[in-house]
Formats: sequence, structure tokens, C-alpha cells
Amino acid sequence: MAAEILNKLRELQERNAYPMHMPGHKRVVDFIPFDSREFDYTEIEGLDNLHHPDGIIKTAQEQMAQLTGADASFMLVNGGSSGILAAILATVKEGDEILVATNCHKSVYNALILSGAKPIYISPQTNAEGLAGGINISDIFRAFNNHDIKAVIITSPTYEGFTCDVNVIADIVHKQNAILIVDECHGAHFCFSDVFPKTALQQHADISINSWHKTLPAFNQAAIINVRSKRVSIERVARTVSMVQTTSPSYPILASMDWTRDHFSRDKNIMKTYIENLIKLRHELAHCHSLKLVSDSIKGEASVADIDIGKLTIMVRCDLTGFDVAKILLEKYNIQVEYAGLHHIIAMTSPCDDEKAFKKFMKAIKDIDKQYPRKFIEKIPMISNSVETSCDPASLTPREIFYGATKDVSFEEAVGKIAAESVTAFPPDIPIVAMGQIIKQEHIDAINRLLQHDVTILGADNEKIKIAMEA
Repeated sequence: MAAEILNKLRELQERNAYPMHMPGHKRVVDFIPFDSREFDYTEIEGLDNLHHPDGIIKTAQEQMAQLTGADASFMLVNGGSSGILAAILATVKEGDEILVATNCHKSVYNALILSGAKPIYISPQTNAEGLAGGINISDIFRAFNNHDIKAVIITSPTYEGFTCDVNVIADIVHKQNAILIVDECHGAHFCFSDVFPKTALQQHADISINSWHKTLPAFNQAAIINVRSKRVSIERVARTVSMVQTTSPSYPILASMDWTRDHFSRDKNIMKTYIENLIKLRHELAHCHSLKLVSDSIKGEASVADIDIGKLTIMVRCDLTGFDVAKILLEKYNIQVEYAGLHHIIAMTSPCDDEKAFKKFMKAIKDIDKQYPRKFIEKIPMISNSVETSCDPASLTPREIFYGATKDVSFEEAVGKIAAESVTAFPPDIPIVAMGQIIKQEHIDAINRLLQHDVTILGADNEKIKIAMEA
């Protein structure tokens, strides 16, 4: 029997496509000064205990907290997903109402199942090109006026690199004596330069989660959860973090985070050089027309407060799809992007990208841009224009649905029933109907319109939707 995973990894290694995707170390082997195997230890004497740190791990976490401005930071070896699980489990219990942005990561829904909390769904705004932006402030006011909300979780920055006005949202949430959790997994690098948007903690969030493997050179699964103690019990977060983490932590992952924090804090030139190269790249890409880089002009649209310049979201405005562009980049230029959709691609950068890598990417984009002239692209009908999903309470909690009976039914049969899983348009990765919501005819109409435009629909396989069977 073949070792299929290893063989595939070797195949990819041999191809050596340039990674405009995570993880942030970009497989630059000489950047982090150690091989993962040589430091793959278990919890022997002197290496401390991640679940009860009082030595080197305690010190490393204190230094993380100092960097991020937290009262306490906890290193995570199970990725940002474990941080989101821990944050929700620490702040809400069964029956509590929690305001959930519908563009949140799937780990949020898993946390709702585990906690038994009741989600009140709120949708991000979308711009004219169908990209998901920030959360409308008036929608948050409306939610608090109609519900007894204990906590709020939003995503900022989004996958595309757009941030919410976390400062204003935090002010509203705190005046209601609630807790603000920010999934900031794609913004781990924000703390190293004021060229990037302000961090969630700088904008008074109570808890933030950062994935250090996404945009920084730490190994996959490296993440941290940061806590402010005024409204949140650090002790309780420590307990929930311990609940969701493995008892066999990876020391190479821990060491990669610790080294990254120390190295980037000491050597300011790393981030300075990265930003300079990044600004040059964005300036050159701004001249393209068929492959249009989303610039900071989007600020103010769709409740977008700021953008991460390290995220290259490129709209495709020619006789190609985003899938086509990604394929051309891989097959002709040996470049692998992070994401491809119908009308855009996303390329991820990090401080491990050098000027040579950026020039390679810039040339490829410019070549394709010249080859395919710009054309008008009909706007895809977006969910927010079709169905009002802001401040919509779940009819059943995700926990009730998970432990209850479900059934796959046709689109027509699903109307009036409770969605047993989220049905998501991809892009913009916003649920048409979220888990626990009642499926309306408007939802089905939106699904059908999007399918006609060849938009990928997740959770509606073979024109069937999974519904909850009410007791």
C-alpha cells in the first residue's frame, strides 16, 4: 500500500509552485532556524506543561501578552479554531443568546453546539461587487434592543482582509454589559506595524484570536488567544483552553511562535522590508484593469473600516473566472494562490515573501491582464439584496439540531422547515440560511438564482437541504 499523503507532498515539493497562500513561512527552510523533527519532544523535565505552565511556557505566554496588549495570552497548538471554541465556552452557557456574524468560521457553529448557546444571526454588508464587508452598526443596536445578548462574535479582518469598526462595536457591546469576541485569525501580524489596521485589543475587544501560521512564519496550527480581564475571567478561559487542546502539545509549534515573536520584536527591518516590497507590488497591480486589485478605496463601503494591505484580493473583470486565473497562474507561471472563486482570487503574502517573489507574481498578473481585455461583468445577485438575515434568531439551537433527528429534503419541501446546517454561497461565503433558521421561499429563490450563475453552494447537495426534525 502506498503512503498517499507523503507521496502527494513529495509531488508538490518537486513541482515547487510558489505559495501565495498560507502558511506564512512559505516553506522558506532557512527562515526559522530549526527543523521540526529535532525539537519534537514530549513534556519531559524542563519543558514545562502547557496545561499548567510555571516555567518556559509561562514566560513565553507573558511575553505574548506584553506584545499584544492583553492581560493574558494563551498559546494554542490546535489552531485558531480551538481559541474560538475556548472563547465561546468561557463566555456563554446553554440558553444564553449570542450575536453571531454569519461570515464567522465553522468553529463558531461547533462552539454553539458544545455550549448550547442560542445564536442571533447578523449578516455583514456586501459591496457592489459582492464582497462581504463589515457589520452595520445599526444592526447591532437592533439586536440588543430585541434580545438579551451576553456576547458578540465577529470576524475582523475577513478572509479578504477587510476590518470592522471594532472600536465602535466594542463601545456598543460594553454599554450593554456584554462581551466582544473577535476572530482576528487573519490579523496576527497587525501587532508588528501600525501600517496595518489596529488590532482588536487596541480597539477594546475583550477576547481576540490570532492564527500565527496564516500570515507569520510559525508552523501550521500555531495560534494564540488574547484576553482582557475586566469582563472576562482569565481563569475560566484558561480552563476552556485546556479543555479543547491536546494533552500532547507540539513543541516545534510552540517554539515557532516563541521564536517569531522574539525575532520580529528584535529585528524591525523584517517587517519594514516586507511592507516596502508590498507597497511597491500593490502600486504596480493598481495599474491592471482586467484583474483589478481591491484597494483601500473600499473603506467606507459595506461597513469596511480598514483593509489589510498584505491580502491581495483581485477581482476578475474579463472573459475568465477566478478559477481560470488560478489555473493559468499555476500551469503557466507555477504560482499557487490561496483562493479562487467565480469573480475573484485571493493571494496571501507574508514577511517571508521577498522582492523576487513579488516580482514573479506581479509579472504573471500583468501578463494575464494584458492578454484578456476588461469587460462588463453582470453583478451576481447577492444574499443581502434578496433576503434579510440581520438579527434573525435561530428557531432551534445548533446543539438541539446536532442531537436531534435530521432529514434531507428537496428545495420545495424545505420551505418553512429549520435548516440543520448552513447553506452557504461561495463566494461571498455568507450563509443564505444559517443553521437553526427557518428556510423561507426567498432563501430558495436566492439559491436558485445563484446556481444559475454557477456560484458554488455548500449545504445544498443534489438540490437537497438538510432540515431538523422538530420534536
